Amino acid sequence: MLSNTSEVDLLSQFTGFLQTPDIRNKYGSEIPVFEFPEVDITEELIAELEKIDHPRNSVLGKRMESFFEIAIKFSNRYELIASNIQVNQEKITLGELDFLLYDHQDIKPLHVELVYKIYILDPEVGQNEKMLIGPNRKDSFLEKMEKITTRQLPLLKHPETQIYLKKYDLNLEEIEQQICFKAQLYSNDPNATLQGDQYFSLQEFQQLEKNNALFYAPKKNLWSSKPESCNQWHSYSDLIEEISGLFQKKKSPLIWMKHEDRFSRFFVVWWK
Repeated sequence: MLSNTSEVDLLSQFTGFLQTPDIRNKYGSEIPVFEFPEVDITEELIAELEKIDHPRNSVLGKRMESFFEIAIKFSNRYELIASNIQVNQEKITLGELDFLLYDHQDIKPLHVELVYKIYILDPEVGQNEKMLIGPNRKDSFLEKMEKITTRQLPLLKHPETQIYLKKYDLNLEEIEQQICFKAQLYSNDPNATLQGDQYFSLQEFQQLEKNNALFYAPKKNLWSSKPESCNQWHSYSDLIEEISGLFQKKKSPLIWMKHEDRFSRFFVVWWK
């Protein structure tokens, strides 16, 4: 495999996470959007980042949870009360609360569910929110929102959860529930103004003007990063070989491309 986590440093991954927008500012719902805090990059924060490079964080979602926790720890507005609270009933896991925070600006406790996703905008699936689907066509924005609103958020009010709230001296009636839904969006429309990132079929990718460009196919846990952060690049022929192997597994790779001092990122999808 071409990818290696050492080829993109943790600080670049973290700053990419911070800069990823919350798509619910465009695709909203009745659940309040979490107001992400300003975070200053300090030596102490960088030292904290180095601690998360362990197997638990090899999965994208878990890595983003660790980034979120560090962002909260080094913010002035929020205080972390607890994270990843598993709610059990007679040895059966009912679910998990992502984060319990205290908002010092608005003076109230929060239950925040965190999501970090990559979606392509596929007009063949539908319009507006319906077109947001995973690059392997296995999940969608609407499916994720339904899961959050029907399963994850109601867990806070489950009788078993009250045991955990008492442990942290929290009153259910005072807790506001919010969602932090960071996502990258990729369009197949070259004229789209929503975001510059695109996705292509293999044939479309092969027809792109490359002009001695170099490439990198990051592992999924690096997808929060930007191409500029990559410090090792590969040839087009090496990339095509890797794409072929991933297509056999029905996986659509994210590709970073470098041409002189210009960078771009896009998906090459196996199903188009």
